Amino acid sequence: MAGKPRPYPSSMPGSSKTKNRGTSQPMIWRELLTAMSRNSVETRDDSERKWYFPSAVSEATHDKWTVRANVVHLGLFSGIRRLNKDIIIFHTRQNIAMTSEEITSFYGRRPDGIAFDTKGKHCVLLECTHPVDSVTSSDEGDLAESKKFENSERYGMHIYFINYLSALHGRPWNCTQANFTVGARSSLKKNQFQERLCLLGVTNFKATDKIRVLTVSKTLALSDIILKLFHVSILRSPKWALTSLPTELANSQTSAFKLFKKFTGPFSGLVI
Repeated sequence: MAGKPRPYPSSMPGSSKTKNRGTSQPMIWRELLTAMSRNSVETRDDSERKWYFPSAVSEATHDKWTVRANVVHLGLFSGIRRLNKDIIIFHTRQNIAMTSEEITSFYGRRPDGIAFDTKGKHCVLLECTHPVDSVTSSDEGDLAESKKFENSERYGMHIYFINYLSALHGRPWNCTQANFTVGARSSLKKNQFQERLCLLGVTNFKATDKIRVLTVSKTLALSDIILKLFHVSILRSPKWALTSLPTELANSQTSAFKLFKKFTGPFSGLVI
């Protein structure tokens, strides 16, 4: 006899709960996304560009498509009632029970960006993570890899659903995910970063390296501004500064000096 369907966990993809993300991330991501769109020059035999990035509006703004908007664009949408039913059936197969609010949250989730290879029938969800770099080694292991796992887990069920829906409709779309992790002090994995750019059509080495350097420099510049503002605020109003930080940082460090040192570790601009 089948077990009782479990409720939709708050930590699983589709939950309305999201972790606090850095205030500088949207600015960094917009420039990175725009740079990818401009430099993705890989073409097919007919000289048409292979990839396009509908999320890349400009360096000042970007358009975050919902999962529902992606489904519509891929030609997999047959009305909201049908979509709700498909989501319920899909999760029932995973032995997961969903409320109407969770269903709405599931198709309303918005990855940081989206890229399409229309002729190759390839859809890529793009995620940009801007975590606080670890000054010392962590028991959790490599930061970039842990963030990659976290991002992949966040949208893993959505990717699975889109591929399931594609097969259901008899359409050959394949949905995957690409993560770009840049630390708060601009640490990143150079080869991994450039390989992901290359997979999205940025095949010129000079272009990939220029984008990497731009991303690092912009991250450092924004971090410098944030640190200066933080330093002033922590001296004038420690209570306000602490409550403006992510909860985990505020709880783990209560000393103004230690908080400031945590943000100004010695590894700024590190390229692995």
